[in-house]
Amino acid sequence: MPEIVVPLTVRDLTLEDLPTLGESPSKLTSMVTELGRAERGEVDYLAVCTPSGQAVGYGAVDYTKPPGGATIYQLTVLTPFQSCGIGTILIYALEDHIRARGIPFAELGIDDASPRPQALYERLGYVVSGTELGSWDIDTPDGPARYETTITLLRKQLLQPPAVDSLDSALPRDIVRRLESPRSLAELADGLHITDARVLWYLTKLAAAGLVKQSDGLWLRTSLGADYLGTPPSATDDVTVLPGRTTYDYQQAFADSRAGMFGSTYVQASGEHGGRVPYARAVEFNQRLQDLVAEYFAPNRIDRSASPKYGFHWVLTPTDLHPLDDE
Repeated sequence: MPEIVVPLTVRDLTLEDLPTLGESPSKLTSMVTELGRAERGEVDYLAVCTPSGQAVGYGAVDYTKPPGGATIYQLTVLTPFQSCGIGTILIYALEDHIRARGIPFAELGIDDASPRPQALYERLGYVVSGTELGSWDIDTPDGPARYETTITLLRKQLLQPPAVDSLDSALPRDIVRRLESPRSLAELADGLHITDARVLWYLTKLAAAGLVKQSDGLWLRTSLGADYLGTPPSATDDVTVLPGRTTYDYQQAFADSRAGMFGSTYVQASGEHGGRVPYARAVEFNQRLQDLVAEYFAPNRIDRSASPKYGFHWVLTPTDLHPLDDE
């Protein structure tokens, strides 16, 4: 039998494509929802098409999950066109979109009741990374129903992960250390006495480096995370002796800056004031600062209707620790 070669193209899936795909009403409803998300930039929805423009395969990528990565989902090739390499074309196209956004890894899931696609995904470089519960609406002879199953997750690294050196400070290590058992973002922030935004910034970097992962809304460390804790932190020469908790806050603020938390325009000089404030003066500064906070953030001074809103949670930055005078 002669071989027939048909050129294929990849483009965005559209609402006009949906009636030609032969999908169930429940599936079409879901696809309409996802196309709406595509308009908002939350997902990309692609179609592999014949020269006539007919979509013969489609799939999407969700940029909102997992933290630090993107999820490929709804991979479908129409039955007459299966086993022709269309699924591979589709996955490669979705991966290109993920790379274009600078996202380091892709994740996808397989219904444990239908494991056949796993061989293809593993051949394309995906490796099993965990499991989760999944559910979605389906149509049955008795009407709409909710299908529930176990999903095997597979992950593929698309870009070089960030250097662990940028995570070589006390706070990210504290986060990973606390994830010996699963914890929520709120639990981590409360336990560390810092804002959830600051914890989430590090969790995203740790997840991209494969040191932690999220499952069912909880965070836990991976085997790589355990190895990371077993590696001693790099020595630093910008240690300043300051009283109590201030030492940790001071050094961690510089580490946050080095890791990029404050953006590329933030300028710091880690040794600029090192050793210029005697211990007694640092104690005095610390006390005066606490007195100011107690005065300005006292309960009877707080206006919760004010805009913009500011808060203070006992975090000292390098700027806060500038000498009281420059004699």
